Amino acid sequence: MLWQHAFIETRWRFWSGLVLLTLSAALVALGYPQVAATAAGLAQPPAGNTVLGREIAEALEMAKRFDSYVWSQWFQKNGAQLGAFFAVIIGTGGLLSQGAAARLFTLSLPVSRRQLLGARAAAGLGQVAFLSLVPALVIVVVSPLIAKSFPVLDALAYALCAFAGCAVFFSLAFFFSSMFGSMWPPVVLALCAGAALSALDQITGGTGGFSLLQMMHGESYYYGRGLPWPTLMISAGVSAALLYAGTRLIDRQDF
Repeated sequence: MLWQHAFIETRWRFWSGLVLLTLSAALVALGYPQVAATAAGLAQPPAGNTVLGREIAEALEMAKRFDSYVWSQWFQKNGAQLGAFFAVIIGTGGLLSQGAAARLFTLSLPVSRRQLLGARAAAGLGQVAFLSLVPALVIVVVSPLIAKSFPVLDALAYALCAFAGCAVFFSLAFFFSSMFGSMWPPVVLALCAGAALSALDQITGGTGGFSLLQMMHGESYYYGRGLPWPTLMISAGVSAALLYAGTRLIDRQDF
């Protein structure tokens, strides 16, 4: 019952995210022939040692191979951004955002607050896992339609990295939701944290040792260095700490 109650609270956010992510991933894969033809049709790549020029040249280089194109357009960009956004949306809410009547009903259940919040956290992480895994497998399934293939093992590896990163954003929104009675402050704060991490990566070039976004994008795996196990473990610890802190804050609230 607790799992069902937790899922019902966020079911429309989850289904909306799943549909949007699945369709977007399929369109990225199916759009490759047109992108490759456009890149091949350019007689000469744009010149210039500017940031835009380098980005265009890099995109054209990535478009030469299907696996590079899929990684750069989905796992590094669109999929990571959409996944983090819906992880934040799913992570918000909870007891503080419920109306008085709904909160009274929830608290009247014969379970502790920790059990309620534990079920909500587990259900939310399960939804985030689906949002990370299903689009990656969709790319594998639709690739043969354009006479291409994407390895299942690679899709699973990228999905694991995406889930670990999205779990941090989910847990951050969960933590902020234990401090605010409205849904939107946690959303804004969690998204601002993501923007700050992105800006930090651009400033440092991702050389700071721990980069949540690079781990989330699966950059280590793409460049042949294997899965970033230390960063994955740190991300799991951060997520667990945020979930625990949020649960403790709610447990101490006087309703």
